Amino acid sequence: MGGLGKTTLVQLIYNEPEIQKHFQLQLWVCVSDTFDVNLVAKSILDASPKKNYDTDKPPLDRLPKLVSGQRYLLLLDDVWNREVHKWERLKVCLQHGGMGSAVLTTTHDKQVAEIMGADKTYNLNVLKDSFIKEIIVARAFSSENEKPPELLEMVGEIVKRCRGSPLAATALGSVLLTKTSVQEWKAISSRSSICTEETGILPILKLSYNDLPPHMKQCFAFCAIFPKDYKINVEKLIQLWIANGFIPEHEEDSLETTGKHIFNELASRSFFLDIEEFKGDKQYCFRTTCKIHDLMHDIAMFVMGKECVVAIKEPSQIEWLSDTARHLFLSCGEPEGIFE
Repeated sequence: MGGLGKTTLVQLIYNEPEIQKHFQLQLWVCVSDTFDVNLVAKSILDASPKKNYDTDKPPLDRLPKLVSGQRYLLLLDDVWNREVHKWERLKVCLQHGGMGSAVLTTTHDKQVAEIMGADKTYNLNVLKDSFIKEIIVARAFSSENEKPPELLEMVGEIVKRCRGSPLAATALGSVLLTKTSVQEWKAISSRSSICTEETGILPILKLSYNDLPPHMKQCFAFCAIFPKDYKINVEKLIQLWIANGFIPEHEEDSLETTGKHIFNELASRSFFLDIEEFKGDKQYCFRTTCKIHDLMHDIAMFVMGKECVVAIKEPSQIEWLSDTARHLFLSCGEPEGIFE
C-alpha cells in the first residue's frame, strides 16, 4: 500500500554519512508510471553532479561512461515496470560501474523486484497502532495544554481507520487540528473510509483535500501541472496561482503574502513535503522548493481530470493535446515542433 514510508526509508539510507562516504557517485531518480529506457537513462545522467559531455549522443550510449570505474549507488524510486527487455537494456549500461556498486529500488510490486533480479527484498510492514497514535496526537493537538480528554479518547477509533499508514495518520491528524468539538471529530471518523488493499489510503487523502476551503482546493489541484517527484519552486508556484486568479484579495495583505499563507497552510496539512530553503549569492535572495507525495499528486490529478498536460518526451512522442487541456507543462528537447 502507498504511504507506508518506502521513499522516506530509502532517503534516510541515501543521506546516511557512512553511505555517502562509501560510494563515489550517488544518483537518485524517480521513475513512476512511465518506464521509457531512454528517459530513465537521461534522468540518471541529469542526477549526476559530474559534467555530462557528448550530449549529442543518445542517453543510453552516454551512461556507461558516466558510471565507468565509479562505485555508485543508484536509487530508483517508485518503479512499476514489468518488461524484462527494458531492464536488460538498462542493466547492460550500468554494469560498467566499479566493484561494490549498488542499485536500490522502491516499488509497490513484488514482481518488479523479481524481474530486476534483486539480491534482497524488504517488505515494509505497516506501523504499529502505538506509533500511528503518536502521529495523530502530534498532528491533531497544537500543544500539550490543549488535549481535551474527550477528544483523546476518540483517537483509538481514528487509529483503526489508518491501517498502519503513517501518511494516512498525518493527513487525518492535520484535518483534526482544525476541529475542536466531539461532534466534529465524530463526523471526521464516520466520513473517513478504512483503508483497504483496493483503495489504499486514497479515501483518507480525499477527505483531507475535501476539508480545504475552496480557494485552497484550487491552488493545490493546480499542482497536477507538475510531473511526479518534481522539485517545485515555491515562489514561482505562488506567482502562477496569482496569474490564474486563484488567490483571493485582502485589503491588508498583498497577493504574494496571501499566497505564502496558503502555501504554509497546505504544507502544515502535508500537501507539500521536502521543503528546502536556499540562500542565493546576493543578499536577501532566497529560494524555496518543495515536492508533492505521489499519492497527493494522484489526488490533484483526479480533481483536475484532463485539464493539465505534462509533456516530458520528445515532440514526436507526444500525442495531440485534447480539447480539455487548459495548462501545459513542457520539458523536452526541440519544443518548436510542439509550438507549431
